[in-house]
Amino acid sequence: MSGFQAINRHWKQGARRGLWLSLLLFLLVSAGSSQAAGFSVEGLKTRKVEGVYLMDADIHYQFSDQALEALDSGVPLTLEVHTQLRREGAWIWEADLLDVRLRYRILHQALHGLYQVTDIANGTQQYFATRKAAFTALGRIRDVQLIEAKKLQQGETYRLSLKSSLDIEALPLPLRPLAYLSPAWNLSSEWSLWRLQP
Repeated sequence: MSGFQAINRHWKQGARRGLWLSLLLFLLVSAGSSQAAGFSVEGLKTRKVEGVYLMDADIHYQFSDQALEALDSGVPLTLEVHTQLRREGAWIWEADLLDVRLRYRILHQALHGLYQVTDIANGTQQYFATRKAAFTALGRIRDVQLIEAKKLQQGETYRLSLKSSLDIEALPLPLRPLAYLSPAWNLSSEWSLWRLQP
């Protein structure tokens, strides 16, 4: 490696560190100025299609100012949708029929001016020109396969629970300590419930 390449690499590393430090400083300074933020789940429901129960839901994402600033600065945000299905009134030692975590990521591509929404499980990507459109797509959960109908007992009632939260562990390492300490990053919905009767 030439001397120029070494200097160039060192400069790039320093510039990256400076960018992260600037972002951290901004987030610390603005930690108390966040708008009302939080997530809410609406329209959680199931339907049976060809012997399989599918789940639909709409999640309204209201991010804090700090999270929005980070997103627009190129920090990807990962959302985790935790879904559980168990028999109503089940004993505590009874296993869940379903316990899955769906993961989605949103990233702002400043070069193209687009927001990229990725379904992490299957790698599907969508692109949107506005943040609002991207958030709407991010929260639109459709046709998620839950369980085969034959695995449920007739006459029983089952409880489907769903909660969405920002995955702090998926943030870049320099941001995590601040995110754990700041309410502006502690973003999640309440559990939403739907009762399923085969």
